Amino acid sequence: MNSLITYLLSFRLLYLIGGGFLFYLVSVFIDPIFIPVLPMPEDFCQKWVETRSGYQRQTECVEFRGKPDELKYRHNRKMEARQANKMMGLFIAASAITFLLMLLNPPLLFGSQVSIENYQGAIATAIFFGVIIGFVLPTIFQILLPPPEHWMPLELLDIRTARVEFILKKITKLSK
Repeated sequence: MNSLITYLLSFRLLYLIGGGFLFYLVSVFIDPIFIPVLPMPEDFCQKWVETRSGYQRQTECVEFRGKPDELKYRHNRKMEARQANKMMGLFIAASAITFLLMLLNPPLLFGSQVSIENYQGAIATAIFFGVIIGFVLPTIFQILLPPPEHWMPLELLDIRTARVEFILKKITKLSK
């Protein structure tokens, strides 16, 4: 029992949980400012087509109800790509921070001195921690915690609302 408590209080577990929560907060605060998703009506698409890219299948709309719906759809597709880039950036940042911690104080995470002979192990450990801190734990926190709209500062929600309104005005102007 004593060794379990010692492990739970070890730096590795605290680093995982603390880092995962930090990256969850970073992800939540990035979304309203840099990834504004526009609301879409249910019947915006008149014709869907299934496309393939390698082994991946996806459906895309090829006929829209109107020009504004098409512009909203294109915007939301760009935001999906931006969301993927954000997740990749969080993973790279988590891995880089872990690797730097291993270089600065190796016994904290790696258990031994990082040298030329064991860089591969250090990089593999950093990638492993990066996946957990950048992907897994933020997803778990997102499932367990209430939606960010309930606890996020109103200023960020106002920024998101203003950005969505600005984009909608721009789409209205372009569709005329």
